[in-house]
Amino acid sequence: MGKIYIVSMNNEDIFNFPCDYPIKIFGLSQPEFKKTVCKIIESHIGKLHTNQITIKNSSKGKYTSITIRIIVTSRKQIDAINHDLQKCPLVSYLL
Repeated sequence: MGKIYIVSMNNEDIFNFPCDYPIKIFGLSQPEFKKTVCKIIESHIGKLHTNQITIKNSSKGKYTSITIRIIVTSRKQIDAINHDLQKCPLVSYLL
């Protein structure tokens, strides 16, 4: 399956940093999916709290979506997080 990535525009003016930034990540339901995604994001922003993470499984259980709300400080930080998530083989889609 090919990956599809949807990321926001490059216009720095649409953000007022620091700001709340939700990232939605989709992947096949696997035991390591949540742990791997959280580790990638934590490498950029520090330790995540459980209240920042929302997990939903698809109706048939094949896919998992994880929404993580973080505070970002720059467009460079957003781009770095998205880049690392895109490289992850467990990630199918990224919003």
